[in-house]
Amino acid sequence: MGLNRPERDASRTNVTRAEAVWRSSRATATSLEVVIDVGRSPARDAERFAVTSTIGLKLREPATTGVWIDFIGDSVECVRVDDQDVEPVWDGARIELPPLAAGSHAVTVDAVGRFSRSGQGLHRFVDPVDGATYVYTHFEPSDARRAWPCLDQPDLKAPFTLRAIHPASWTVLSNGVPHGRAPVSDCEDLVETAFAPTPPVPSYLTAFAGGPWHRVSGQWRSSRRPQDGPVGLSWSCRASLARHLDADELLTITASGMDLFDTAYDYPYPWGSYDSVLVPEYNLGAMENPGCVTFNEEAYLFRGPSTRSQRGGRANTILHEMSHMWFGDLVTPRWWEDTWLKESFADHQGTWAQAEATEYTEAWVSFALDRKAWAYREDSRPATTHPIVARVDDVEAARQAFDGITYAKGAAVLKQLVAHVGFECFQAAVRTWFAEHAFSTGDLAEFLQTLSRASGRDMEAWADAWLRTCGPSVLRNELDVAGGRIKRLVVHQQGSDPSTGRRVLRPHTFVVGLYSFDGGGALVRTHRLPMTLEGGSAEVPGAVGLPAPDLVTVNDEDLTYAVVRPDRGSVTTALTSLHRLSDPLTEAVWWSALHNLQRDGLLAAADYVAAVLVQTGGDARPVPATTLTTLLRQARVAAVQDVEPAQRGAVVAMLAGAGESGPSAWSLLVQSQAGSDTQLVRARSWIEAAGQTLLVGPSAVQEAEERLRWLLDGGLDGLVIDDDLRWTVLTSLSRLGRIRAGELEAAAAADPSASGVTHYLRAASSSPSQEVKERVFSRILEDASLSNDHLDALLEGFAVDSHRELTAPFTARYLGALDEMWRDRPQEVATSVVLGLFPACGGQEDLEAVNAWLASHEPAPAALRRLVLGRRDELARSLQARRTRSDLA
Repeated sequence: MGLNRPERDASRTNVTRAEAVWRSSRATATSLEVVIDVGRSPARDAERFAVTSTIGLKLREPATTGVWIDFIGDSVECVRVDDQDVEPVWDGARIELPPLAAGSHAVTVDAVGRFSRSGQGLHRFVDPVDGATYVYTHFEPSDARRAWPCLDQPDLKAPFTLRAIHPASWTVLSNGVPHGRAPVSDCEDLVETAFAPTPPVPSYLTAFAGGPWHRVSGQWRSSRRPQDGPVGLSWSCRASLARHLDADELLTITASGMDLFDTAYDYPYPWGSYDSVLVPEYNLGAMENPGCVTFNEEAYLFRGPSTRSQRGGRANTILHEMSHMWFGDLVTPRWWEDTWLKESFADHQGTWAQAEATEYTEAWVSFALDRKAWAYREDSRPATTHPIVARVDDVEAARQAFDGITYAKGAAVLKQLVAHVGFECFQAAVRTWFAEHAFSTGDLAEFLQTLSRASGRDMEAWADAWLRTCGPSVLRNELDVAGGRIKRLVVHQQGSDPSTGRRVLRPHTFVVGLYSFDGGGALVRTHRLPMTLEGGSAEVPGAVGLPAPDLVTVNDEDLTYAVVRPDRGSVTTALTSLHRLSDPLTEAVWWSALHNLQRDGLLAAADYVAAVLVQTGGDARPVPATTLTTLLRQARVAAVQDVEPAQRGAVVAMLAGAGESGPSAWSLLVQSQAGSDTQLVRARSWIEAAGQTLLVGPSAVQEAEERLRWLLDGGLDGLVIDDDLRWTVLTSLSRLGRIRAGELEAAAAADPSASGVTHYLRAASSSPSQEVKERVFSRILEDASLSNDHLDALLEGFAVDSHRELTAPFTARYLGALDEMWRDRPQEVATSVVLGLFPACGGQEDLEAVNAWLASHEPAPAALRRLVLGRRDELARSLQARRTRSDLA
């Protein structure tokens, strides 16, 4: 008789590091064999599925109690240990095993799982266009147990074998290569597909995707090892989106990446085939399941015109996940504090590979301006900063460790490591790492040993400074000039670890660039001055006696990770003349510095926004789409969050083109070259800004509506109004309260796709109406059936920046609902709600309310407190930035 799921104790669904260490000290995993039935789901209720797991265990010593199998699902029907039935003991998360002797055992669990709507576990989606059903898995960090019984921790790696029973019309994909497909005897419309066993993998990397996918295939063969034979490549998407799959470019990037990593890593691709699947309702960008990589279709399958920036970003993600086939999949971090050993490396290697192996060679420009902004933001908040090698006590904490420090700061520090030890040394260490740890696990100590052997120097001190401390270094240059020559040029380093309060001085290897105006008005680099800074300050070698520059660029070429505080004269030059630089990377380094000055309250947000508009348009040289996209987004955030309410309308007016004074984003859009990337980037940015003109006034709203409808009617030559852009315009009109009767319903009928449904929900939820806000807020907190996409749409509709007067009364209710919501919802869903409803544009009263909640909720779950503390720190930073003096009246 089956054991139905009891009421789950939330603490039992968590797994602590201590528990995981205990289990792996006593047991190893020798195999995981899964049979999953998604064709004959119990009662065919579209909510459940049957699954059987057989887990090979080897115990080092007898276990009288405590060893468990992980499973979160609907029911456990039967447990067999070494072919003997045992009474299931299951608390909703763990199946306790009976006493076991030392040696090898086989545990078989027959269970019923539950399909997910949160993107974790086995997610089920029905396409509204054709009614087709798709399923896919996502398990990181510990949600394989939501699909099949297993040992769900990263250091218990085992070969994985899958058999799937599914509709005959489906294509199914997994980590292994399919090697058999047979009809199911008692159901003629079902088949069973068997996959070959994989090399050892952790449970969170096992994968399954099924449905009537549109699939395009290719092949890749190693030029270094042609005798190994071809590796099958494929890209898949939903059948209703087949016309949008630009498979030629995707397969080209995939093959180019395989070529590069095959040479760089000198270790054969380990996973047989390489399938890539674009999946719906994904709650992240992509996931590196070995041989079966999943990608967010909303982010990477373009339904209409796309910019070079979008395609370059997609290439970066493809290569990031491909790097994981070695970093993380071949060699897996032993526990989640070493997540950086895969994510930092993949972030760095994906960017390097994009620059080396694709046409999108501007990868490091985007990294310097956009990716590192994420790192600086996370690292500057006392609540969210942590060492790259973070302390992770349990799985709930692990879910919060996938952040801008683990990814972007870690990647930036690896770029500094390459500058510190040299590319050849770094590559040698990487090759040794794979050769010595293949199909096993590794940690920081072992990697440092590998790096020390390759470099011939002890890397412990470097690791202590860079990996075991938190907070950014701050580099400040001091320039003394006499008689038109440099008398003294010094770089000072400051830094403290917010977690300890101790001073932190890191070794930095970087370049100082001296720039001067030439006869034609261009800013050109006159001198490249490499230097190493290990203490508090150092003279820049070779600078004394050189002609006084107009611009001193500390960290030219972006080799190190540090917040730069330039000298006053260089800042003055930068605010007016960055468009006169010829090198996009130097320009990105400077925009990054200005953005940090603005966020840190040292440069008024209004001045930053004006500099962005002036220097990216008009007579300025064309700005790369990647740079323009990031700058306009940062300017919009600064305008609505970091400007005093009394001045906010004037700054938003610049971005929306309302009125005639000052630089106008509207005129820059209208003047853009028809059909260009610049036109599309400016159009998207302007449409978003136009939706905030309630902050400006009634005449600005009227003007914005007229211009939005002019765009909607195809008034701007060269701008293609595809479904996605049409919805963006309609959402902005909704934010202004200017939607006409039946307009959204007509648009939804014209675009019945899954994206169209989500867009409609977002637009309909964006009205500046107290009644709508109440309805949306209640649904966010009460409707547990919402998919990720639909939840995000509601959150965006509710938390419109220009609607702050309407949403302000909800702050107390939001805070009051946090405990129950965190307890009752999956952590990924709860995280979205915590972040999405936080009063980011709030005032001092909101900060005080959040502080009061934190003071009264000391025992709240650590992951929840960390999220609230992080947003609290960001709000406090915005309030500080608003007090920075602006030149605007």
